[in-house]
Amino acid sequence: MEKNISIFHALTKNLNKIHKSSCEEITAIQSSILHEVTLHNNPSMHTVAEAIGMDITTFSRQIGTLAKKQLIIRTPDSNDRRILLLSLTQSGHHLIETINNRIAEIMGDSLSSMNEFERETVIRSLHLFCEKL
Repeated sequence: MEKNISIFHALTKNLNKIHKSSCEEITAIQSSILHEVTLHNNPSMHTVAEAIGMDITTFSRQIGTLAKKQLIIRTPDSNDRRILLLSLTQSGHHLIETINNRIAEIMGDSLSSMNEFERETVIRSLHLFCEKL
């Protein structure tokens, strides 16, 4: 069990390093917010906050910062104006694409020393691990 804990912390640390090094203009958490918004069609603030595991107050501040940077737009829901829907601006789409490309490049470099079987095994295992979590 102790070995699993060490692996967990090492993996978390290394993935955070990759994420932070890929985000020059925004924080890693802001990058996660932008990414989550791209996964849905105009999600509500509550939906995205819940998906990334952040309390709504902290999340609202992050959204305010992203809106000031003109990366995200908050639009009141037409059926319930208390609900704010999120969408990315063109700049937001461009930035998250740039960040995703950087992450893909770093991960690709990390996997490049493996043969094809090892790469596919690692990727399949990571997908399965994420599903189980």
